[in-house]
Amino acid sequence: MLTPGDPAPDFDLQGTADDGVGAYRLSAATSHAPAVVAFVPGDDAESRSLLTELAETDWASVSDAVAVFGVLPAGIDDCRSLAAALSLPYPLLSDTHGVATQFGVRKHDGSVQRAAFVVDQQCRVRVATAVGDSGETAPDLDTIRRGLAEL
Repeated sequence: MLTPGDPAPDFDLQGTADDGVGAYRLSAATSHAPAVVAFVPGDDAESRSLLTELAETDWASVSDAVAVFGVLPAGIDDCRSLAAALSLPYPLLSDTHGVATQFGVRKHDGSVQRAAFVVDQQCRVRVATAVGDSGETAPDLDTIRRGLAEL
C-alpha cells in the first residue's frame, strides 16, 4: 500500500456525475484542492457504511476545498446504481483499469481492501489508512480529517 510521501498514481476513470457519467482525473482535481480517495471492494454493508460516512462528513470544517472520490472495482452501471442508492454527493469511480493495484490496495486474492488516502496538491500521498486484520471494518476517517487539516 502507498505510504505518506509516495507519489499518487494519476488516473482517468469514469464516474458518477449527478444523473450521468463523467470523466475524472486525479491530477486535475488536486491542481485545485487536496483529494480524498477511498477504495471499497463492492456493494456490501461495510462499503456502504464507509461511502455514507464520507458523504456525511463536513469537509468544509476541515479544509477550504477538497475533492472526494469513492473508487469501486466495478463497471459504471454498478457505480451509478450504488451512488444513486446512497445519494452520494461525490463521484463514485469505476475502477476497471487497476487503479486499486497501483495504490497497493488489491489483495492477493484479487479483492480490494477498504482504504482511504489524502492526496495533496502536488499529487503526493499525505495520509494512508486501511482496514487491517484487527477487526475494524472501515479506514480511520479521523486520521483522514486530521491529515487534511494539516495541509
